[in-house]
Amino acid sequence: MPGCVLLLLAAISLPAKPDHYVTDHAGVLKNADSLNEKLAQFERETSDQILVYIDRKLPAHTTIEEMGSEAIKQWGVGQKGKDNGAILFVFIADRKMRIEVGYGLEGSLTDAKSKRIIETVIKPKFRSGDYWAGIDHGVDAMLATIRGEPYRGTGRTVAQTRAPVPVHTIPFVVGAVGFVMFFAVFIWIIVALTKRIQRGTSYSSSGSWSSESSSSSWSSSDSSSSSFSSSDFSGGGGSGGGGGASGSW
Repeated sequence: MPGCVLLLLAAISLPAKPDHYVTDHAGVLKNADSLNEKLAQFERETSDQILVYIDRKLPAHTTIEEMGSEAIKQWGVGQKGKDNGAILFVFIADRKMRIEVGYGLEGSLTDAKSKRIIETVIKPKFRSGDYWAGIDHGVDAMLATIRGEPYRGTGRTVAQTRAPVPVHTIPFVVGAVGFVMFFAVFIWIIVALTKRIQRGTSYSSSGSWSSESSSSSWSSSDSSSSSFSSSDFSGGGGSGGGGGASGSW
């Protein structure tokens, strides 16, 4: 039996690990860069790694469940020891999709919630031919669910949320804005005066900056130069998955 399992895994034709959060071999995304940056920022904020992988067809002799389970392990999606990763797979010609979830996210992005996102968020857009909206909205639903936020409507249409401000409220709004601006200017003046006083006291009688001021300046420069803002995906060392849901349209 173990030999049969190893033979089955060896037969899975798994693509190479992506170097970005979003891979679109089918060319259906309008702005893959913005979606990629959204997922990179999500990892910066939460440490969770979410990938989107789109292609025309599944690899030969492979089911979408097999590919999902193997990819999340072989690509190392999620942090090592946490397995906090997930992948949204979409195969356009096969009309199949799957949300594969690492063990570490199964408590929030459950099988049932993954299925709900596929059926109520992604599938309706796909059936109308709008792949970009389906994937973008589906990713938003996944991120909101992982954060623990309920994915529900606002109770208002887009037109209602953009309704003009009633005329009788305009004086109040203008007054509030003016007060906030005045308060901000007042605070800015206080801060500027405080900094000027501090600069005056930190300058020694010999005309040189104190060592404390100098070291502070260098440490600030070092921390700034070491910042990293790359949006490439390199994997986090995750090794376990198996939850999620599949669907078709």
